[in-house]
Amino acid sequence: MNKVPVSLVAGFLGAGKTTLLNRILNGRHGRRIGVLVNDFGEINIDAELITRVEGETISLTNGCVCCSIRDDLVEALEQLLAQAPCPEMIVVETSGVSDPKAAAMAIVMSTRLAEVTQLDAIITVIDASELLELDELNAKLAQDQIEVADIAIINKIDLAGSGTSEQVSRHIRKISSKSRIIEAVHADVSLELLLGLSLHEGRTFAMTGTTAGSHGHKSHGHTDHTHAYAAYSWQSDAPLEFESAYGAFQSLPLSVFRCKGILQLREVPDKQVILQMTGKRVTLAKGAPWHEMTPSSRIVAISAAGKLDSGDLDRRFESCVSHGTASDANPITQAVIEILRRP
Repeated sequence: MNKVPVSLVAGFLGAGKTTLLNRILNGRHGRRIGVLVNDFGEINIDAELITRVEGETISLTNGCVCCSIRDDLVEALEQLLAQAPCPEMIVVETSGVSDPKAAAMAIVMSTRLAEVTQLDAIITVIDASELLELDELNAKLAQDQIEVADIAIINKIDLAGSGTSEQVSRHIRKISSKSRIIEAVHADVSLELLLGLSLHEGRTFAMTGTTAGSHGHKSHGHTDHTHAYAAYSWQSDAPLEFESAYGAFQSLPLSVFRCKGILQLREVPDKQVILQMTGKRVTLAKGAPWHEMTPSSRIVAISAAGKLDSGDLDRRFESCVSHGTASDANPITQAVIEILRRP
Protein backbone atom coordinates (compact mmCIF):
# COMPACT_ATOMS: atom_id res chain seq x y z
CA MET A 1 0.00 0.00 0.00
CA ASN A 2 1.37 3.41 -0.98
CA LYS A 3 1.52 5.83 1.92
CA VAL A 4 -0.32 9.14 1.59
CA PRO A 5 2.13 12.07 1.75
CA VAL A 6 1.28 14.78 4.29
CA SER A 7 2.67 18.31 4.00
CA LEU A 8 2.46 20.98 6.71
CA VAL A 9 2.05 24.68 5.90
CA ALA A 10 3.34 26.90 8.71
CA GLY A 11 3.85 30.64 9.17
CA PHE A 12 2.67 33.65 11.13
CA LEU A 13 -0.87 35.01 10.86
CA GLY A 14 -0.99 37.15 7.75
CA ALA A 15 2.08 35.59 6.12
CA GLY A 16 0.03 34.10 3.29
CA LYS A 17 -0.73 30.51 4.37
CA THR A 18 -4.43 30.77 3.51
CA THR A 19 -3.65 32.41 0.16
CA LEU A 20 -1.41 29.46 -0.61
CA LEU A 21 -4.11 26.98 0.42
CA ASN A 22 -6.67 28.82 -1.72
CA ARG A 23 -4.37 28.32 -4.72
CA ILE A 24 -4.39 24.57 -4.04
CA LEU A 25 -8.14 24.39 -3.49
CA ASN A 26 -8.89 26.44 -6.62
CA GLY A 27 -6.16 24.84 -8.75
CA ARG A 28 -6.90 22.69 -11.80
CA HIS A 29 -4.45 19.96 -10.87
CA GLY A 30 -6.79 16.99 -11.20
CA ARG A 31 -5.55 15.35 -8.01
CA ARG A 32 -7.46 14.16 -4.95
CA ILE A 33 -6.04 16.41 -2.25
CA GLY A 34 -7.25 16.67 1.31
CA VAL A 35 -6.71 20.04 3.00
CA LEU A 36 -7.06 20.58 6.75
CA VAL A 37 -7.50 24.22 7.80
CA ASN A 38 -7.95 26.01 11.10
CA ASP A 39 -10.74 28.31 9.95
CA PHE A 40 -13.14 27.89 7.02
CA GLY A 41 -13.98 31.59 7.21
CA GLU A 42 -10.74 32.60 5.51
CA ILE A 43 -11.09 30.11 2.66
CA ASN A 44 -12.28 31.77 -0.56
CA ILE A 45 -13.77 29.15 -2.85
CA ASP A 46 -15.95 30.04 -5.83
CA ALA A 47 -19.44 28.58 -5.53
CA GLU A 48 -19.21 26.76 -8.86
CA LEU A 49 -16.24 24.75 -7.56
CA ILE A 50 -18.18 23.36 -4.58
CA THR A 51 -19.92 20.04 -5.18
CA ARG A 52 -20.96 19.21 -1.61
CA VAL A 53 -20.88 20.71 1.91
CA GLU A 54 -21.34 18.32 4.84
CA GLY A 55 -20.76 19.73 8.30
CA GLU A 56 -17.12 20.76 8.39
CA THR A 57 -16.22 19.20 5.04
CA ILE A 58 -16.29 20.87 1.61
CA SER A 59 -15.89 18.72 -1.53
CA LEU A 60 -14.70 20.43 -4.72
CA THR A 61 -14.98 19.67 -8.42
CA ASN A 62 -11.19 19.26 -8.79
CA GLY A 63 -11.13 16.38 -6.29
CA CYS A 64 -10.04 18.39 -3.26
CA VAL A 65 -11.65 17.76 0.11
CA CYS A 66 -11.34 20.63 2.59
CA CYS A 67 -11.94 19.98 6.30
CA SER A 68 -11.63 22.03 9.46
CA ILE A 69 -9.22 20.91 12.19
CA ARG A 70 -10.97 20.65 15.50
CA ASP A 71 -8.91 19.49 18.46
CA ASP A 72 -6.99 16.37 17.51
CA LEU A 73 -4.84 16.47 14.38
CA VAL A 74 -4.43 12.69 14.28
CA GLU A 75 -8.19 12.17 14.49
CA ALA A 76 -8.80 14.76 11.75
CA LEU A 77 -6.27 13.03 9.50
CA GLU A 78 -7.88 9.64 10.12
CA GLN A 79 -11.30 11.01 9.19
CA LEU A 80 -9.88 12.53 6.01
CA LEU A 81 -8.19 9.23 5.10
CA ALA A 82 -11.53 7.48 5.55
CA GLN A 83 -13.02 9.51 2.68
CA ALA A 84 -13.94 7.53 -0.43
CA PRO A 85 -11.96 7.82 -2.55
CA CYS A 86 -8.97 8.38 -0.28
CA PRO A 87 -6.93 11.57 -0.90
CA GLU A 88 -3.72 11.17 -2.91
CA MET A 89 -2.03 13.64 -0.57
CA ILE A 90 -2.93 15.86 2.38
CA VAL A 91 -1.95 19.44 3.19
CA VAL A 92 -2.33 20.68 6.78
CA GLU A 93 -2.38 24.35 7.78
CA THR A 94 -0.85 24.73 11.23
CA SER A 95 -1.77 27.56 13.58
CA GLY A 96 0.05 30.85 12.96
CA VAL A 97 1.35 30.88 16.52
CA SER A 98 2.45 27.25 16.69
CA ASP A 99 5.70 25.38 16.16
CA PRO A 100 5.07 22.99 13.23
CA LYS A 101 7.52 20.55 14.80
CA ALA A 102 4.79 19.50 17.25
CA ALA A 103 2.37 18.72 14.41
CA ALA A 104 5.10 16.86 12.52
CA MET A 105 5.91 14.75 15.57
CA ALA A 106 2.22 13.95 16.10
CA ILE A 107 2.07 12.54 12.56
CA VAL A 108 5.38 10.67 12.68
CA MET A 109 4.88 9.20 16.15
CA SER A 110 1.26 8.11 15.70
CA THR A 111 1.13 4.34 15.44
CA ARG A 112 -2.31 4.70 13.82
CA LEU A 113 -0.94 6.82 10.98
CA ALA A 114 2.49 5.24 10.55
CA GLU A 115 1.33 2.56 8.11
CA VAL A 116 -0.77 4.83 5.89
CA THR A 117 0.94 8.25 5.84
CA GLN A 118 4.39 9.76 5.57
CA LEU A 119 5.54 13.31 6.27
CA ASP A 120 6.34 14.81 2.87
CA ALA A 121 7.36 18.40 3.60
CA ILE A 122 7.18 21.28 6.04
CA ILE A 123 6.50 24.50 4.12
CA THR A 124 6.93 27.76 6.03
CA VAL A 125 5.44 30.96 4.61
CA ILE A 126 7.22 34.17 5.66
CA ASP A 127 6.08 37.79 5.35
CA ALA A 128 9.11 39.49 3.81
CA SER A 129 7.99 42.91 5.05
CA GLU A 130 7.62 41.87 8.70
CA LEU A 131 10.09 39.10 9.60
CA LEU A 132 12.98 41.39 10.53
CA GLU A 133 10.68 43.67 12.56
CA LEU A 134 9.33 41.05 14.97
CA ASP A 135 9.77 41.47 18.73
CA GLU A 136 11.91 39.01 20.67
CA LEU A 137 9.11 36.57 21.55
CA ASN A 138 7.67 36.37 18.05
CA ALA A 139 11.14 36.30 16.48
CA LYS A 140 11.85 33.12 18.47
CA LEU A 141 8.64 31.53 17.19
CA ALA A 142 9.48 32.55 13.63
CA GLN A 143 12.91 30.98 14.09
CA ASP A 144 11.29 27.71 15.21
CA GLN A 145 9.02 27.74 12.15
CA ILE A 146 11.93 28.43 9.78
CA GLU A 147 14.31 25.99 11.44
CA VAL A 148 12.23 22.93 10.48
CA ALA A 149 11.24 24.19 7.02
CA ASP A 150 12.01 22.04 4.01
CA ILE A 151 10.79 24.89 1.82
CA ALA A 152 10.72 28.52 3.01
CA ILE A 153 8.48 30.79 0.93
CA ILE A 154 9.42 34.45 1.27
CA ASN A 155 6.05 36.00 0.46
CA LYS A 156 5.06 39.62 -0.24
CA ILE A 157 8.42 40.53 -1.75
CA ASP A 158 6.60 43.28 -3.66
CA LEU A 159 5.91 45.04 -0.34
CA ALA A 160 9.40 44.57 1.06
CA GLY A 161 11.65 45.66 -1.78
CA SER A 162 14.68 43.83 -3.12
CA GLY A 163 17.07 44.96 -0.38
CA THR A 164 14.82 43.72 2.41
CA SER A 165 14.10 40.45 0.59
CA GLU A 166 17.84 39.79 0.33
CA GLN A 167 18.23 40.48 4.07
CA VAL A 168 15.36 38.11 4.85
CA SER A 169 16.92 35.42 2.65
CA ARG A 170 20.26 35.73 4.43
CA HIS A 171 18.47 35.63 7.81
CA ILE A 172 16.66 32.42 6.84
CA ARG A 173 19.90 30.86 5.59
CA LYS A 174 21.55 31.53 8.99
CA ILE A 175 18.69 29.74 10.75
CA SER A 176 18.43 26.81 8.34
CA SER A 177 21.27 26.27 5.90
CA LYS A 178 19.52 23.40 4.07
CA SER A 179 16.04 24.87 3.51
CA ARG A 180 15.07 25.68 -0.07
CA ILE A 181 14.09 29.36 -0.38
CA ILE A 182 11.44 30.57 -2.83
CA GLU A 183 10.39 34.20 -3.32
CA ALA A 184 6.74 34.93 -4.13
CA VAL A 185 4.06 37.58 -4.49
CA HIS A 186 0.55 36.68 -3.25
CA ALA A 187 1.88 33.14 -2.49
CA ASP A 188 1.99 32.48 -6.25
CA VAL A 189 4.13 29.34 -6.19
CA SER A 190 4.06 26.54 -8.75
CA LEU A 191 1.80 23.83 -7.36
CA GLU A 192 4.27 21.22 -8.64
CA LEU A 193 6.63 22.34 -5.87
CA LEU A 194 3.97 21.55 -3.30
CA LEU A 195 2.07 18.65 -4.84
CA GLY A 196 4.93 16.58 -6.20
CA LEU A 197 6.20 15.69 -9.64
CA SER A 198 4.66 13.36 -12.14
CA LEU A 199 6.98 10.84 -13.78
CA HIS A 200 4.69 10.51 -16.77
CA GLU A 201 5.94 12.37 -19.79
CA GLY A 202 3.89 15.42 -20.65
CA ARG A 203 1.86 15.58 -17.46
CA THR A 204 4.13 17.86 -15.46
CA PHE A 205 6.49 19.49 -17.93
CA ALA A 206 6.88 19.78 -21.67
CA MET A 207 10.48 18.63 -21.92
CA THR A 208 12.52 19.75 -24.89
CA GLY A 209 15.90 18.66 -26.14
CA THR A 210 17.45 15.25 -25.64
CA THR A 211 21.13 14.44 -25.46
CA ALA A 212 22.42 10.87 -25.71
CA GLY A 213 24.61 9.63 -22.88
CA SER A 214 26.63 6.52 -22.12
CA HIS A 215 24.11 5.20 -19.57
CA GLY A 216 20.86 6.71 -20.81
CA HIS A 217 19.64 10.15 -21.72
CA LYS A 218 19.13 13.57 -20.23
CA SER A 219 16.52 16.11 -21.25
CA HIS A 220 16.22 19.66 -20.02
CA GLY A 221 13.32 22.02 -20.47
CA HIS A 222 11.49 24.88 -18.80
CA THR A 223 8.06 25.48 -17.32
CA ASP A 224 6.23 28.73 -17.90
CA HIS A 225 5.29 29.67 -14.33
CA THR A 226 6.25 33.34 -14.73
CA HIS A 227 9.60 31.97 -15.90
CA ALA A 228 10.54 31.33 -12.25
CA TYR A 229 11.30 27.61 -12.47
CA ALA A 230 13.23 25.24 -14.68
CA ALA A 231 12.75 21.51 -15.24
CA TYR A 232 15.40 18.80 -15.48
CA SER A 233 15.27 15.08 -16.17
CA TRP A 234 17.82 12.25 -16.26
CA GLN A 235 17.59 8.57 -17.14
CA SER A 236 19.92 5.60 -16.90
CA ASP A 237 19.56 1.97 -17.99
CA ALA A 238 22.41 0.90 -15.67
CA PRO A 239 21.74 0.19 -11.95
CA LEU A 240 22.70 2.80 -9.37
CA GLU A 241 24.61 2.23 -6.14
CA PHE A 242 22.55 2.95 -3.00
CA GLU A 243 24.95 5.01 -0.91
CA SER A 244 26.16 7.07 -3.86
CA ALA A 245 22.59 7.80 -4.94
CA TYR A 246 21.36 8.70 -1.47
CA GLY A 247 24.37 10.95 -0.92
CA ALA A 248 23.78 12.67 -4.26
CA PHE A 249 20.17 13.45 -3.39
CA GLN A 250 21.07 14.75 0.07
CA SER A 251 23.69 17.10 -1.36
CA LEU A 252 21.74 18.54 -4.29
CA PRO A 253 22.27 22.30 -4.78
CA LEU A 254 19.88 24.52 -2.82
CA SER A 255 18.55 25.83 -6.13
CA VAL A 256 16.89 22.41 -6.64
CA PHE A 257 13.56 22.62 -4.83
CA ARG A 258 12.06 19.23 -5.52
CA CYS A 259 13.17 15.93 -7.01
CA LYS A 260 11.39 12.65 -7.67
CA GLY A 261 12.45 9.42 -9.27
CA ILE A 262 11.99 5.72 -9.90
CA LEU A 263 15.35 4.07 -9.21
CA GLN A 264 16.97 0.83 -10.26
CA LEU A 265 19.35 0.03 -7.38
CA ARG A 266 22.04 -2.64 -7.57
CA GLU A 267 21.27 -3.67 -3.98
CA VAL A 268 17.52 -4.04 -4.66
CA PRO A 269 17.44 -5.67 -8.11
CA ASP A 270 13.90 -7.07 -8.14
CA LYS A 271 11.81 -3.96 -7.48
CA GLN A 272 11.57 -0.25 -8.13
CA VAL A 273 12.70 2.16 -5.42
CA ILE A 274 10.77 5.43 -5.21
CA LEU A 275 12.72 8.62 -4.50
CA GLN A 276 11.13 11.76 -3.06
CA MET A 277 13.12 14.90 -2.23
CA THR A 278 11.30 18.00 -1.02
CA GLY A 279 13.54 20.75 0.28
CA LYS A 280 15.95 19.07 2.67
CA ARG A 281 13.81 15.94 3.17
CA VAL A 282 14.91 12.81 1.24
CA THR A 283 12.96 9.53 1.37
CA LEU A 284 13.39 6.21 -0.42
CA ALA A 285 10.50 3.74 -0.43
CA LYS A 286 9.67 0.32 -1.86
CA GLY A 287 8.01 0.37 -5.24
CA ALA A 288 6.41 -2.29 -7.42
CA PRO A 289 8.38 -5.28 -8.76
CA TRP A 290 9.88 -4.78 -12.22
CA HIS A 291 8.20 -7.94 -13.57
CA GLU A 292 8.24 -7.61 -17.38
CA MET A 293 9.44 -4.00 -17.37
CA THR A 294 13.02 -3.23 -18.31
CA PRO A 295 14.67 -1.84 -15.14
CA SER A 296 15.90 1.74 -15.41
CA SER A 297 16.21 4.90 -13.35
CA ARG A 298 14.25 8.07 -14.11
CA ILE A 299 14.71 11.30 -12.20
CA VAL A 300 12.92 14.63 -12.61
CA ALA A 301 13.54 17.87 -10.72
CA ILE A 302 12.40 21.49 -10.39
CA SER A 303 14.98 24.21 -9.90
CA ALA A 304 15.09 27.98 -9.81
CA ALA A 305 15.21 29.39 -13.33
CA GLY A 306 18.67 30.52 -14.35
CA LYS A 307 20.28 28.47 -11.60
CA LEU A 308 19.91 25.00 -13.05
CA ASP A 309 23.34 23.63 -13.90
CA SER A 310 22.33 20.60 -15.93
CA GLY A 311 25.95 19.56 -16.44
CA ASP A 312 26.53 19.47 -12.69
CA LEU A 313 23.37 17.41 -12.13
CA ASP A 314 24.35 15.03 -14.95
CA ARG A 315 27.75 14.43 -13.30
CA ARG A 316 26.17 13.92 -9.86
CA PHE A 317 23.73 11.28 -11.08
CA GLU A 318 26.15 9.56 -13.45
CA SER A 319 28.58 9.14 -10.53
CA CYS A 320 25.89 6.98 -8.86
CA VAL A 321 26.00 4.32 -11.57
CA SER A 322 27.22 1.01 -10.15
CA HIS A 323 30.39 -0.47 -11.61
CA GLY A 324 29.68 -3.89 -10.14
CA THR A 325 32.02 -3.72 -7.15
CA ALA A 326 30.15 -4.03 -3.88
CA SER A 327 31.29 -1.83 -1.00
CA ASP A 328 30.83 -2.48 2.70
CA ALA A 329 27.69 -0.65 3.82
CA ASN A 330 27.45 0.87 7.30
CA PRO A 331 24.85 -0.69 9.64
CA ILE A 332 22.25 2.02 9.06
CA THR A 333 22.58 1.78 5.28
CA GLN A 334 22.37 -2.00 5.44
CA ALA A 335 19.21 -1.79 7.57
CA VAL A 336 17.56 0.53 5.02
CA ILE A 337 18.53 -1.79 2.16
CA GLU A 338 17.04 -4.77 4.01
CA ILE A 339 13.75 -2.86 4.44
CA LEU A 340 13.68 -2.03 0.72
CA ARG A 341 14.31 -5.70 -0.14
CA ARG A 342 11.40 -7.02 1.90
CA PRO A 343 8.32 -8.27 0.01
